[in-house]
Amino acid sequence: MRKRLLVWAVVCALAGLDMAPVYAQTSATGPSGAASATVPQVLEFTLSRVVRMNSAAGDTNPFTQGTVLTSPSFNFGTLARVNDAEGNFLYMRGEYYYYILMIAATSGRRYKITETGTQLTGPGGVLLPKESVLLVPDYQWLDTLGTVAQGAPPGNASVGPVASASNTGSLVYQSDTAGLGRLVRSVIAISGPGAGSAYPSNYSLGFNGAVGQGAKQEYTAWKAITPDQPSGAYSGTITFTLVLN
Repeated sequence: MRKRLLVWAVVCALAGLDMAPVYAQTSATGPSGAASATVPQVLEFTLSRVVRMNSAAGDTNPFTQGTVLTSPSFNFGTLARVNDAEGNFLYMRGEYYYYILMIAATSGRRYKITETGTQLTGPGGVLLPKESVLLVPDYQWLDTLGTVAQGAPPGNASVGPVASASNTGSLVYQSDTAGLGRLVRSVIAISGPGAGSAYPSNYSLGFNGAVGQGAKQEYTAWKAITPDQPSGAYSGTITFTLVLN
């Protein structure tokens, strides 16, 4: 009888306590610490591709036609004469012309892409006309970065004018202040004017002024290579450069 009274007293005492409910634990803290990373500074072409295009074959698209050169060079081949409808000589053009495809990375710094070339020199120091080898800067809105069209040049970015490829420091592309990377094209060609115009004919309408590109910049200083040009092998250099500015 005494044991029963003791148990009953304990139960009554516990019942009088103000006890908080007990719940099951649903989370626990694991390893924890500060996160950090260092982004290296870069100044490079993440894409630098030279594509040789065959003029006679009608190559126009550097992504689906032409030959990507693993060791870039600018051999225009044996020049071919171009005649008018009556068979009269007009000018000589290269067997090949070239697309240069470039994307620059500068860690967000403003930059420009330029081209410098030497005049092509032949036997005895004879020169091709300086204005016969052309640089045609080009920017296509529908070119993609990954899978997304790059759109118009960002901010205050601009594309350089058509110029002789034998000049020093010709502007190909000037970036915006943020130095955003874009796919920039250039054409290097020995060619002649298109019908009724003053820009070279053997590239895929890549001049400034194609659809979505603003005003066309004609190159009126072009000079033809004529039959009076001494025969032989001519050589020079062409260099593209990425410069912070």
